[in-house]
Amino acid sequence: MLASGALLFAGDREGNLSPDAAAQPLHVEDGRPMNKEWLVRVTEVTDRDVADSWRGRYLLADAATLPEADDDEIYVGDLIGMRVEVEGRGLVGHVRDVYDAPQGYILEVETATGRPLVPWNDELVLSVDESAGTIVFAPLDGLFD
Repeated sequence: MLASGALLFAGDREGNLSPDAAAQPLHVEDGRPMNKEWLVRVTEVTDRDVADSWRGRYLLADAATLPEADDDEIYVGDLIGMRVEVEGRGLVGHVRDVYDAPQGYILEVETATGRPLVPWNDELVLSVDESAGTIVFAPLDGLFD
């Protein structure tokens, strides 16, 4: 996505497409990891002042241009809207949002009783069926009650 020649669009600080993004796509010259972030050079950003205005903003890509995810992978944005089931209980809700926290991804799940925040980890996530749009979690007392 951050390879030379990639086309990105401007996002705001919440990850939404900026109103002027379609009018001014960004062309990646190069990108590399730096600390826990990415340093990306784009053709349209020509000086440090303009670059500073981009700190903390999202760069968005057209999903149709992304490579297929491997069999054991899924794009984070594809989790939103998926059915959430608990093994032995069935459907408990749907993924409303995904947060990127220091300890890993956290899913906000819309249930009949609220919106619990559920950590994404190998112990809790038993399976993901992208074609069926379903995530199955291990039972965890009180999490989806």
